[in-house]
Amino acid sequence: MTMNRHEPFEELISASLTDDLTPTERQRLDAHLDSCDACRATLAAFADQRRIMSGLRHVAPPRDLGARVRTGIERGRFAAVPWWRRPAVIFAGVGGSLAAVAGALLAIVILNGQASDPPVGVNTSPTPSAIVEPSETERPTLPPIATPTPDASPVETSEPSPEPSATENPVVEAPEPDIVMAVTGPVEDLSLSVVEGSTGETVADVQAPDEDPAGEPVGPIGPPIVAELSPDGQWLAFITEKGQSGLNDVWATRLSEAPEPVDPEASPPVDSTAAIGETVHLGVSIAGSPFLQRLAWSPDGAHLAYTLMNPDAGEEADEVNTDVWVFDTAEASTRQITDTGTAYAASFLPVDEDGAPPRLWISRAGPEPLSSLHELPEDGGTIAPEDGAMSFAEGVFQPLLSPNGSLVIFWSGQMATDRDHGWIFAFDGAPQLAEVTVEEGIHSFVEERPVFSDLPSRGELFRSAAITWSLDGDAYAVWHADWLGETSDDAPYPDANRVYFGHATDPRGLTQRHAIDSADVADGMVVVDVEVAPTGRHLLVTARERAAGLEAPRAELRLITRNLGNVADDFKTVDVAEDGWAGPAVFHPHGEPDWDSSLAP
Repeated sequence: MTMNRHEPFEELISASLTDDLTPTERQRLDAHLDSCDACRATLAAFADQRRIMSGLRHVAPPRDLGARVRTGIERGRFAAVPWWRRPAVIFAGVGGSLAAVAGALLAIVILNGQASDPPVGVNTSPTPSAIVEPSETERPTLPPIATPTPDASPVETSEPSPEPSATENPVVEAPEPDIVMAVTGPVEDLSLSVVEGSTGETVADVQAPDEDPAGEPVGPIGPPIVAELSPDGQWLAFITEKGQSGLNDVWATRLSEAPEPVDPEASPPVDSTAAIGETVHLGVSIAGSPFLQRLAWSPDGAHLAYTLMNPDAGEEADEVNTDVWVFDTAEASTRQITDTGTAYAASFLPVDEDGAPPRLWISRAGPEPLSSLHELPEDGGTIAPEDGAMSFAEGVFQPLLSPNGSLVIFWSGQMATDRDHGWIFAFDGAPQLAEVTVEEGIHSFVEERPVFSDLPSRGELFRSAAITWSLDGDAYAVWHADWLGETSDDAPYPDANRVYFGHATDPRGLTQRHAIDSADVADGMVVVDVEVAPTGRHLLVTARERAAGLEAPRAELRLITRNLGNVADDFKTVDVAEDGWAGPAVFHPHGEPDWDSSLAP
């Protein structure tokens, strides 16, 4: 569980009112109160509540209070409801109506005046079977929203963004990437390999097959721009550029054998008919926006969902055809699972139950987008985003769930088509951050707030952007921002070539000052991919040189340590492809893998 950054100090505040602090704890609390308005307000609220409570006569709790609370817990009545939104009856046994008022007052102060928002997406469909609901102890809640104070005249700066509660930069060891992709050789004969990040040893030499699963011939593999490792570590899915054609190829390479199950009674991991080191071609797509570059693995690594934009859809300038495809690792085969021409893959539910079918969020692009949750069809048929869904989210496009499924970043706004980019946002387009709740099998997105807190909320905003979560379920990064609205020529914001790095538990959201240092990416380089380390403080940034004629493509991979205050970020270049293309890189979801037994023949 990710702890709200104020919780330790709220405990100290409570103890301070009864003089139960040690001298060290008192010093720590005083230092924090000097710089935190929210906790000073909490202290005042606690003190006011004590004064109110001190004048109350004792009232015995209702005799049936225990039974009522137990009944509510057993029925799951409050399981998906944050504590501050639960009924005031909880306070009734403490001291009557004044106690309820005091408790409500305290909750309002802690919430910084935030109103309770209705769910973004709800559904009244019948409760499906085999639904796993994340436990309350695993679901972090979003903090109250802080009011940002953006500069009136934004200026270009390399000053790092200060984090809300840190004034120092504790030493946190920068983790080496588990897997790095490397391209070397002349432009007419590029060689792609997968390299172990810590040792530099080759895990697989990627060789393009002669034909795809449909029997169509396949060309050479170009430089990779996106990569995602399956949760079990068996497969690496990636997207490469198809020369200068404006098209992308989607691939998957098998890296290892199926791991031994941790639980002997669990179902055995999914094995595959593909050999170690074998590469499967998954399809060709128009390059388009970052919405087309989403690679979503199921929790067991058995399926990969992705979106293809058909390059042969039509010749009209605004004709776009996008659908969701799935790669089955067991059979090393692909199949199209939607046939609407407007569908995009989003996220699988990260929580899973042994034997339960995979559940995937699919988005339908349109002037008013819609997302819906579906089980993958077992009969090889297609599914319609509007039919047979387990949950709906109206006005939501491409929800990206955090690794533990408790939080989500999604897009909202009005969409339009663009032949070169697919569906993009034309009005009110912006990413939103929300909590995920599950009640009677229905998934809803609540406590919605903008990811960027210092940008306008209406009008011509984003067309698109790339977004990724850290494995810690708190840190996230936004880059490749295609901004439609007005900006400054001297210091564009949002800047398409800056990376904005923040935490869901930061009440400020993202602001202009959350951009990583301008020096973190070399001059003349363009950010291609970003991976956030499980530490929540380190980034792996792949940045390419701008295309120069027929020269072989070149990209650098930089491991960035994000520093706070006025301390510049630290970075180092990961050297795996001398004078070639390095990146993207990935971290294994379950720690450092042992690739010794999976080296390609």
